[in-house]
Amino acid sequence: MPISTIGSENKLNISKIIMIVLGLLIVGLAAYFGKGVIQGLGNLGGRSGLSVTVRNGDAEVYLNNNLAGKTPLEIQTVKPGDNKVTIKNGTKRYETSFTFIPNWHVVVIRDLGTSDVFSSGQNTWVEKTDGGSMLSVISDPAGASVFIDNTEIGKTPYSSDKLTEGEYDLRIVMPGYEEEDGRIKIAKGYKLNIAAKLFPVPAKTRVELMEGSTNLYNVISDNPLVYSDAQSWVNAVLYWNQTRGIDLGGTGVNKDKVFDFLLDYNGVVYNKDGAAVLDATQYTQFKDAKKGAYLGRSTDGPGLTDPAKKTLAALGAAGGTGQTATIGTTPTGWLRVRSAASIDGTELAKVNTGDSFAILEKQTGWVKIKVSDSISGWVSADYVTIK
Repeated sequence: MPISTIGSENKLNISKIIMIVLGLLIVGLAAYFGKGVIQGLGNLGGRSGLSVTVRNGDAEVYLNNNLAGKTPLEIQTVKPGDNKVTIKNGTKRYETSFTFIPNWHVVVIRDLGTSDVFSSGQNTWVEKTDGGSMLSVISDPAGASVFIDNTEIGKTPYSSDKLTEGEYDLRIVMPGYEEEDGRIKIAKGYKLNIAAKLFPVPAKTRVELMEGSTNLYNVISDNPLVYSDAQSWVNAVLYWNQTRGIDLGGTGVNKDKVFDFLLDYNGVVYNKDGAAVLDATQYTQFKDAKKGAYLGRSTDGPGLTDPAKKTLAALGAAGGTGQTATIGTTPTGWLRVRSAASIDGTELAKVNTGDSFAILEKQTGWVKIKVSDSISGWVSADYVTIK
């Protein structure tokens, strides 16, 4: 009787140890798969696994249209064969299908972004081979550089059977796009597939002021995919600001909203939340705006397009740029206000040293100020202080 009691206690302790080890294994796998690593698991009992991670938020995951849970999600009971995976977060959705094989995980990592264009991620899954080991990498867009352990080995679509078994660091890089990376495992008898979607960069991490401007920043792109839809581009810039951060001229990367308004190459102005303001009578909402972004195409050349210039002038006339000009010391104690940004402009009024006025518009060497409800004109920038 004592012996059997001792045996029961040992079995109980062993069971507890096994449960603890399994629990640690599951936690470890979740972290492991979160880095994009895929490997076979002998304890799946012939089932398949699915790991889904969503960057910059969370989402619901559906397996064959049935809710499987919320991200980050780890399932080890998927039936082998063809299965559809759907990821939803509000109006954002991603869907794809895989052929799951027994005792292996499929790994899905997504940034749902703001649209199909402005999104990214990577899918990782395996297929059986006749005995060798293979790696296949595709990307959207194609032509991206593939790096293994920091050595470039080719361009997408890329395929190789030369890698030996083991783990490697993978990076997929293309100019103008955010890179994708992860940790992969090559196994004998299997083909490892990587499908990556690269996020087109809507704004550089650091943006500079437009030449001659003190409050309008140059967010320019040479990627037709980025600027083909201006509203989509605006949404992506705001999302990028929130999730990656933007540095205004070296002031530091900031994930708070850095722009009070955005102006595109079509001359459409947007508020800080990305809503287009098409009625000029509503431009007064920008009277206190301090910093703006100009979304321009490199194909249009330097500076603002004519439609953008027209809108910027209308913004100024509706309530100013959010800046003020204080008249400095002059030989006469006053400064002429002219009808044009030139000494040939007709004198409209005189303003006194120390007086401050709302700035409506700026050109090189000249500032347009609002003197009164009925008078606005240009003064020499050499004699004003702008704040």
